[in-house]
Amino acid sequence: MVTLLTDSIGRVSALARAARKSVKRFGGVIEPMHTLRISYDDRSGAELVTLREAKLERARPFLTTSLERMQAAGQALSWVRKAAPPRTPEPEVWAALEALLDQLEDPDDTVSPRARLAASGLRLLSAFGWGVDFERCVACGKEATAGQSARIDATRGGLVCRACGGARRQLSGSERSLFRDAAAGGALNDQIAPLALELVEQALKAHGGIE
Repeated sequence: MVTLLTDSIGRVSALARAARKSVKRFGGVIEPMHTLRISYDDRSGAELVTLREAKLERARPFLTTSLERMQAAGQALSWVRKAAPPRTPEPEVWAALEALLDQLEDPDDTVSPRARLAASGLRLLSAFGWGVDFERCVACGKEATAGQSARIDATRGGLVCRACGGARRQLSGSERSLFRDAAAGGALNDQIAPLALELVEQALKAHGGIE
């Protein structure tokens, strides 16, 4: 039994018969963190698809040599496995996850795996429709001015101004700017990554019930 995120039908559970023995059909490629090209049978009304064949489309051997890179990739895969609805195409989620895995595979990438994970987490939230608004109050819509510090509640989806009750966590203007840019494709640094991960995990827990 394997769980796959596909670009065409989203997350699916699949039965891979004799996956450990069949070199011809699978060749030992059914491992996490690589991109596969698969063929499968999908019977009407069946809960599982049945894999007929799997081949490596994009191998990521360097990623698997680093515990830190594997941990970052594994965390992202876990988020997606729990948050992605079954049999629902999620092209933005697919693109964000592929981009992260490719970055973690790059030996010349100077950004730490944890910082990569944090930035990708913000992008995955947006891809799932749970994006955090770092620009305006989610209750009244009041926009924060450039460089202004603001309070944020990721479980509510973004900033909460003082008039609407505020929130426990405060972000500086520079943090807001960095997080907004990261959600749009930018990078984060090691100093700010833990706070970004905290916000991502709070949002995932609130919206997807993910611990």
